[in-house]
Amino acid sequence: MLLLKAGVRKRRKTGEKKAASKRQQTRAAIVEEALRIASAEGLAAVTIGRLASELKMSKSGLFAHFRSKEALELETVALARTVFAAQVLIPAEATRPGLENLWNLCHFWLEHIEEHVFRGAYFFAGAFFEHARKGGAVGREIRRAVKEWLDALQGAMKEAQRRKELDREADAEQTAFDLNGLLLGVYWARLMGQWGALDQARDKVLGKFRALATEEVPAKAFRSVGAFRRYLKEKHA
Repeated sequence: MLLLKAGVRKRRKTGEKKAASKRQQTRAAIVEEALRIASAEGLAAVTIGRLASELKMSKSGLFAHFRSKEALELETVALARTVFAAQVLIPAEATRPGLENLWNLCHFWLEHIEEHVFRGAYFFAGAFFEHARKGGAVGREIRRAVKEWLDALQGAMKEAQRRKELDREADAEQTAFDLNGLLLGVYWARLMGQWGALDQARDKVLGKFRALATEEVPAKAFRSVGAFRRYLKEKHA
């Protein structure tokens, strides 16, 4: 009898684990679909009804996973942050600190646009414009994500200044805003039909570096993007 009861408990636990795993998979699928919609049409386009239709679920079944639209939006923003970090912040962080890190932050940002990591326009640009001045948890999380990106740029800039690669008198915070504005600007130009805008973006970033560079970085490094990459490679050979 004891063995029988133990077997029942074991099967019950196994069944509970499978049910929990299925709930997690369903929840993840919902958030992924929400991000797919939001990255193309904005968070406002993410509704329980829309998701239920896209995923062929009942509204009540889908609602049971989140209980509120805010909870769904928060998980969507969290997933977007995870994707952005994996595509931009983490790869850049793995490179050498200073000017190389600053370059790679910009490079990987452009690369994630070129590879259409997000389905539509850059997710956080649209979400920021929509929620920057709003209160609430969603607005706070979006501002936090944008600040994380700007802090990464500013931190890399300060390290490049500490290493005497870039002018120590330059305002690191303003430079971070300038670089972010440059990147967004070339992407907007691309969306407006200037097809070569993204191709020229790295040259524009290099031009910004050239204007701030010290004698520590040889002038020949700024002749082209290729020359700059060779300089970085040779510097650490």
